[in-house]
Amino acid sequence: MTTPRPHTTGPTEDKPGAGAAPADFFVPGAHYVDGDGYKAPEQTHTFQCKHIALHPHPGAGPRAFGFARNNASDSRWFSAALTKDDFEEWTRIPETLDAPVGDAAPAAPATS
Repeated sequence: MTTPRPHTTGPTEDKPGAGAAPADFFVPGAHYVDGDGYKAPEQTHTFQCKHIALHPHPGAGPRAFGFARNNASDSRWFSAALTKDDFEEWTRIPETLDAPVGDAAPAAPATS
């Protein structure tokens, strides 16, 4: 069995703009919140977008892959894949405030 190769998320030589995520979509490296500041922390979530890829089903559109958590102080991070329809519920946290709420952001394991 071979390792699957990821779909391109940028323009290709034969199809300029093909596979690119829409401008009104999640951005890798950015953080988002789904609350409005008036809900209890356990009713809101933070999402850290790590990568954008196209779903393999034709016409399914892009997916934003990353990590999300409930904003309660004792919640844990979990893997998440969000769609274009999900994007409407999230607000990007300004870069000056991009630090996640609660415990430290997920990080790659340390290598020696």
